[in-house]
Amino acid sequence: MKKGKSLALLSLLLSFLYIPILSYGEYIQDDVNRIYNERKATGKNGWQLIADNWYYVSENGDIATGWKHISDKWYFFSPITDETKGKMLTGWQWIDGKCYFLSSANEGNWPQGSMYENGMTPDGYIVNESGAWINEGSVVEIPGKGIQTVVERKTLSTGKIKFSGASGGGGSSGGGGSRGHSSSNSSVNENNGEKLDSKPEPVKPTDPDESGGKEVSEVPVKQFKFTVRYMDIADKTILQIMTGTGDEGEIIELIQPDVDGYTISKGQKETLVLTSDQIILNIYYEKDIAASPSEARKIDWDLKFIEEGKPDREIFKGQKGKTEEGKELFIDFPETIIGSDQYYYHSLVSSPWSVVVNGNGTQKYYIEYRKGDRLPEIPDSDEDMKERLNYWLDVSSETDQYITGVRSSVGQLISQSQTEANERLLNLVSMADGADRIEVYVIAKGYTPNAAIISQKFPAVKNLSELSLEQLTIADETYTILRVGFEKTYDENTCNHSYKVIDRVELSCMDNGYETVQCLKCRKEETVLLPAMGHIDTDHDGTCDVCYQPVKETPEAVHYSIGDVQYRTIGNKTYSFRCIDEDYEDSINNSQKTALFLCDSVIRSDIMGASKKLNFGDNNNYKYSKVREWLQNNASDSRFLHNTYIGITRSYIGSTGKGTYEQLKESSLMGYDHLYQSMEDKVFILSVEEALKYRYNLWKFNGSETNNPDSQISAYSKGYYLRTPQNGGLDDFWYGEGIYAVSLTDGNIQPVNASETNIGIRPVMTIPQG
Repeated sequence: MKKGKSLALLSLLLSFLYIPILSYGEYIQDDVNRIYNERKATGKNGWQLIADNWYYVSENGDIATGWKHISDKWYFFSPITDETKGKMLTGWQWIDGKCYFLSSANEGNWPQGSMYENGMTPDGYIVNESGAWINEGSVVEIPGKGIQTVVERKTLSTGKIKFSGASGGGGSSGGGGSRGHSSSNSSVNENNGEKLDSKPEPVKPTDPDESGGKEVSEVPVKQFKFTVRYMDIADKTILQIMTGTGDEGEIIELIQPDVDGYTISKGQKETLVLTSDQIILNIYYEKDIAASPSEARKIDWDLKFIEEGKPDREIFKGQKGKTEEGKELFIDFPETIIGSDQYYYHSLVSSPWSVVVNGNGTQKYYIEYRKGDRLPEIPDSDEDMKERLNYWLDVSSETDQYITGVRSSVGQLISQSQTEANERLLNLVSMADGADRIEVYVIAKGYTPNAAIISQKFPAVKNLSELSLEQLTIADETYTILRVGFEKTYDENTCNHSYKVIDRVELSCMDNGYETVQCLKCRKEETVLLPAMGHIDTDHDGTCDVCYQPVKETPEAVHYSIGDVQYRTIGNKTYSFRCIDEDYEDSINNSQKTALFLCDSVIRSDIMGASKKLNFGDNNNYKYSKVREWLQNNASDSRFLHNTYIGITRSYIGSTGKGTYEQLKESSLMGYDHLYQSMEDKVFILSVEEALKYRYNLWKFNGSETNNPDSQISAYSKGYYLRTPQNGGLDDFWYGEGIYAVSLTDGNIQPVNASETNIGIRPVMTIPQG
């Protein structure tokens, strides 16, 4: 189309027109839409303003309908036979299945009502040279949508293939294919209102919000690139290549080109479903008359799609192959694509492109694309909802940090099932300290959440409340924001104690000391004995190096009984250890004359923070495990005194029955004596043999007389490790991935993967008996 005349010229023209103001009843529309009365009285034609709407009257008195070319601009007048017939339309209009923008006001070179073409509309959308809206390089077309001006159109192509850009092509015979989509074309005809569409365009099922038409809220779909290679089934020579793009999930109807000297093999696919990007599909052909190797030399070739003048800048996946010397190679490709940088690229040659393959070595071919306009930003209809979701994510992360000490990631904050929400709530409630009211948040994606799990698992929690604050819909997904409030009460038997030393009487060489600790939660106080350390005489002069008293005197012996408690600091936290064996035997059954103390709680795997969760190690070898390393680095309390032999001598297969707890059957586990390991530690974890021996203590915590594993369960402590590896079932033992653990959730002893991060540590120590 030509450029339009200036707005000033049109305004001047209109100012000299005599424009009578008619009511609808003052003009009569007959079959040819003639205006009688006022037009005949004045003899005027051209633009007419009637009841605040513009009409255009031809020299013979016809009211224009459909497309009309006036002063080098296209206008569209309603062809609908009602009170709007002949009215000049403005804004976005769907006409014959395509979307056009007709200027809503006099703006620059676009008088009111004129069609925008070959550029950007005021609201940021791109239209092509024929005025049709384009998205991702393709005209948006929905057949049958909007005002219909054409009853029947001629088709440009009978090809069935649906590619974005150009497609089709033929083999060496040049047959079997078409360029572009099947589309329609019509010349300008003032009787039927048709407008010339200069180029056929592909279908793209997405459209903008329009003014004056139906609102459509479809979301642009993802574009996938694909390649179809037509190949010799015998030697895999490429006879022809076709590349293209389409929508995610689109079914592409494949052409089967005629290739000189070949027949398509049976059973070849006729359609291609675009399930992923960069799909390559091979269609095989058989030679009509097989040639001997001496008759057909194969030439390697390498084809690249590059930006104009930049051979190293590939914008589309290239192709490689072999073709018989002297054979014509046809390449089909999209003439317009969108690059990864969101710019349009237009090929400098038309598709299909062909070349006769000759020469020695690998033949290199290039198809250049010229960089075009940048793809306009599509307004995000969910922007407000996304801002609200981000707000709640920030709020939820802050409350998590108050409880855990670290901010949670988005993946930890959004749950996609009630099971995930339950795990999050159990974790937060178990970590929450103090008697003050605490509020946490559940952001549920795609389901309606609840907090019932808290009252089921934590009977000591009181004043539990749930409040659904907001529902957000983003990209057809619903997010429900649930605020959960609670207050924790603590009972000595169920409290997961957090101790603080409140009083201490120091021990001496001959006199015992005492230490009093208090739980910061339930306020439980307990005083424990600190045995006198005895005299130290390093120079053997008979005098104590500490108190300078004769070393002949010895302190009163201290004997520990089952149930006695000692406190030790690991890291920056004080833990209680309870005596479970007055006469402990080490892993080779040697009596150590020591008492074994088991920690009253499980140290969670997130002890170093949620972003640094602790797993067992790179394999199931405890000697070089991360668990052992962490204990050695953090159990720096000087009262961890006694080294115990803890070398591993056996591996196992099997597991005890789920839910059997201490009623387990030892026969469920089968041990193998393949190992010998020299290892001594002051603080360590139990073996499978020791777990079986002390089975009645495995699921009891904080001095409880009954099993209470729920007091320890969280997302980071669903069980606790043992130091025994799982056997791989081979004749020779090799360290692998399986390590045994006591499961708090399943109530059994079972192997887990050494890389698990939801298993904690329950340390033990020995103290010499007096």
